[in-house]
Amino acid sequence: MVLAIEFEKLFGRFNYNVILNKNGLTILTGPNGYGKSTILKSIEALGNELYGITYFFSLDFSRMKISFDDGERFDINKNGETITINDIRISRTEIRRLIDRFFRRRPYLMRINEDVWLDRRSGKKYSIDEHLMNSIRSQQIEISPYIDEDYPKTILKIFKKIKKSLGEVYFIKEQRLIRTNKNREYEQEVVNIIDELPSKFKGLISHVQQDYSAISSKLDSTYPNRLFGNEDGITEDEYKSKIEEMTRKFEKMKKYDLSTMEMTTNFIFKDEHAKALKIYFDDFNEKYGVYEDFIHKLELYTDIINDRLSFKEIRISRQDGIYVVDDNEKKLKLAQLSSGEKQEIVLFYELIFGTKNNVLLLIDEPEISLHIVWQKKFMDDLLRIIEYKGINVIVATHSPQIINNHWERQIDLGEIYGMQLNKE
Repeated sequence: MVLAIEFEKLFGRFNYNVILNKNGLTILTGPNGYGKSTILKSIEALGNELYGITYFFSLDFSRMKISFDDGERFDINKNGETITINDIRISRTEIRRLIDRFFRRRPYLMRINEDVWLDRRSGKKYSIDEHLMNSIRSQQIEISPYIDEDYPKTILKIFKKIKKSLGEVYFIKEQRLIRTNKNREYEQEVVNIIDELPSKFKGLISHVQQDYSAISSKLDSTYPNRLFGNEDGITEDEYKSKIEEMTRKFEKMKKYDLSTMEMTTNFIFKDEHAKALKIYFDDFNEKYGVYEDFIHKLELYTDIINDRLSFKEIRISRQDGIYVVDDNEKKLKLAQLSSGEKQEIVLFYELIFGTKNNVLLLIDEPEISLHIVWQKKFMDDLLRIIEYKGINVIVATHSPQIINNHWERQIDLGEIYGMQLNKE
């Protein structure tokens, strides 16, 4: 876990010592241009190891320190064309040489001059540094094979060390509704992310059902042996309690269209069936355990989103994945929703289903396109997700409504800078 991030002369002006909250959520605020998003991008860059170093070459700063709860501390200094991390020197010339070897082998990239390359697919020009390396990462192209034996292994080791302390980082950026994909070698396509969600939900459902089928087959194949070898049974009171519990679980599976099984509840308890019923209920609980975490996520997601929608609600099914109905049960396409509704549906999908447990999550400007009422609900819902998934989150925002009643978690960069000026 990151404990603190310190910058000296960020943009040639700002000195910050940001001590993160230990309770899972830190909120960065401040005027435009004070470096909120830059702090998030710097953390992301450190998590990207060798790829990320190009971000610091393009960033105007003199020093950055980052400390972790495992006792590790990394001191990053910039002096002209050289960056030093804990006394390990990295020159821009070395990085350029490595990148040049890689990009000379990409036919769609053409070098214009020492600093600029042309992407012939889009006609856009990029610097060697941040934008071009971001392009590499987005295509998931591995640069490691181009590292020759002369490349300093100490540099690679320091990045691995930072990555180990930092852990996995997931960045939800301000542009959430549109993504640009490479379609063909020299072409790109714009993807509306909201249109992908039905397929994503169908994929999630299919995956969990495969797991359910696998464990069901295993249990069913061993049922006779376990039945004949079982010596334990249940009482009539236990039977009634387990039937009630099973009914609740069946209702949840039915609500999200996870199972076509019909529950039979017209059994009359008999002592001679006690041993078989014990195995039956135990098997059901083990099978349901495959669905349990997924159902919890679906409950959390639909509860948050449907609380925001007026005159309509989202639903989940195997056939449609996710869809919307109005209060007359008329189906609507996700594309028909407002920009704010789309933002919430996509954002909370990423938070609940797209983010792994125990990661460091970075969120930039969650207030985009959101009504003030929705902004006020955001932090409370985010804290529910933080508690459930065990994640640490840093949010950068301009909106006091987003903070709502969580001012104790806020760090105001404008206030920090103002205090520095007063001291001077």
